[in-house]
Amino acid sequence: MPRSKNRRKKNKSKSGKNRTSLQDHKKVGKQLQSGFAVVADKMTFSSWSNDRLPEMIWAAAIRIIDDQDYAISEFRRILSFISEHKSKDDLSNITLTGISKLDEELREEFVSFILDNESTANALTVLKLFKHLPARETWVKFLPDSQPELEILMDAVGFNLPHQSQEATDCRWLRLMAQVISGKLHIPRETAEEWFGYPYEGDLRAIRPSIRAAEINDNPFKEKDLIWPNSFWEDAWNNTPCLALIEEKKEEVEDGGLSQADITSLLEKIETHWSKTHSTTAIDARHDAVFGIALYALRVLDEILETGVGTGILGRLGLRTVLECHISLRYLMTKDNADLWKKWRTYGAGQAKLNALRFDELMNAPKHIDLSTLEAIAGEDLWEEFINIELGSWSGLDLRKISEKSGVKNAYDAHYSWTSGYSHGTWGPIRESCYETCGNPLHRLHRYPRRNSLPDTITDACMLIDSILDDLDKAYPEFADRLGKGE
Repeated sequence: MPRSKNRRKKNKSKSGKNRTSLQDHKKVGKQLQSGFAVVADKMTFSSWSNDRLPEMIWAAAIRIIDDQDYAISEFRRILSFISEHKSKDDLSNITLTGISKLDEELREEFVSFILDNESTANALTVLKLFKHLPARETWVKFLPDSQPELEILMDAVGFNLPHQSQEATDCRWLRLMAQVISGKLHIPRETAEEWFGYPYEGDLRAIRPSIRAAEINDNPFKEKDLIWPNSFWEDAWNNTPCLALIEEKKEEVEDGGLSQADITSLLEKIETHWSKTHSTTAIDARHDAVFGIALYALRVLDEILETGVGTGILGRLGLRTVLECHISLRYLMTKDNADLWKKWRTYGAGQAKLNALRFDELMNAPKHIDLSTLEAIAGEDLWEEFINIELGSWSGLDLRKISEKSGVKNAYDAHYSWTSGYSHGTWGPIRESCYETCGNPLHRLHRYPRRNSLPDTITDACMLIDSILDDLDKAYPEFADRLGKGE
C-alpha cells in the first residue's frame, strides 16, 4: 500500500522516552493537546508516590535493606501467612491503614509475624519515627528497642518513589497478591499464574505493567482515606531538612575563549566597513538597518560578556534580542525591497513618536527614558505629523511567520520560545533559575529556592551573530570577519 502523501515521517526521540511526539499533538485553538490531556479533566487520578507508598512504607523498607531476592522471599513468607490463615478474608488490605483496622488479636498476630525476621524487624524500626502511625501501639509493641535509622527510611522512599521502579513494582505486587490470595480480587487463571511466578518466571516486560495497572485500580466510588499519607508527608517535611540533589557534573560549554577585546576589534572592523560602503548623507534605510542590526547585536553580546550574565536570566533576554535581530535582518534581506526597508525604519520612528506623545501628555517619563532622544528619533527623517504609529508589528507578521518566510524557522524553534519565557517571567524559566529539586526523598523531590547558574548563552549568541554578519557580507560584500565561536 503506497504511503500517504500527507503522512509525515516521525523523528526518532533522542531521549528515548515513551511519550506523544510533537507532531502527534492535536492543535485546538492556540493549544497543542496530547491524547491524554484531552480527557484529563474527566479522569480521577490515583498516586502511588503520594497516597499509596506511605501506606506500604513498611514493605518499601523491607525492599531496600538487601537485594530483591531477600525482599521477595520476605513478601512470599507474608503471603503464605495470609493464604494459610483461617481469617484470610480479613487480610486483603495490608496497607498500614488496612492493618490498623483489623481486630486487635489478628492485628497483633500479623504484625508480630512480619517482624519475626530480625533483619526485617530492625529495618522497620523506622516506623517509630511517626507519632501518627496507624496502630502505632501494636507496631511499637513488637519492634526492637533499637533506634531507627533515618537513612533506611530515606532509601525506602527514594527507591520506591518512582511508581515504575523495580522496587515500587515489587511492593505493589505484594499489595496486589494479598488481595488475590485473600479472595478480594478475582483475576483470570492465566494472569494469576503469571503473577504468582513473578519476578522469576514469564515475560516481565508484560507482567510488570499489568501488575502496576491492576494495583492502581482502586474503587473510584469509594472515598479514599488519606489521613495517614498526608500525615506521613507532613511529618517527613517538618522533621527532615532539604538537601541538595547530587547530579552528575554537567560539562561546561566552552565559549572558545571569546573576550571583550575580540568584540571590540570586530566592532571596529564593522565600523570601518560601514565607512567604506557608506555613499550618501541622504537617508539610506538599507545601509543603516544592515549595519545597525549587526552593531546592536554585538553590543548585546559585549554587555553579556562584560557583566558575566551569560549564565543568568539577563543572558537569555539578550539571546532572545539577538535572535530577533537575526530573523528580522534575514527577512529584510530575503525581500530586499526598498519600501520594506523604509517601513522597518519608519516603524521605529513611530514607536518613538508614540512614547514621546505619551510622556508629553499622559505621564512623566521614567528615569531610564531620555525624552529628548525620543523626540529626535520621532522627527529626524520626516516631520512626525506625517508619520503613522503602527500598533502591530513592523512587518504585519509575527516573528514565527517571518522566520518561516526567511528560511530560519529552525533558529526560531531552537531559541525563541524558552527565552521568551524568561522575558515574560513565566513558570518554566522561574523554576529553572530560582528553584532546585530537593534531594531529600522524604520531601517528594519538591522544589526549594536556590540561585542556579544556567547554561551559558555566549556560544548560541555568537552563532546567531555570525549569521547576522553573513547577511551583512551579502548586502555589502567583502566583510569576512566572524566571531567563529558558535561551532
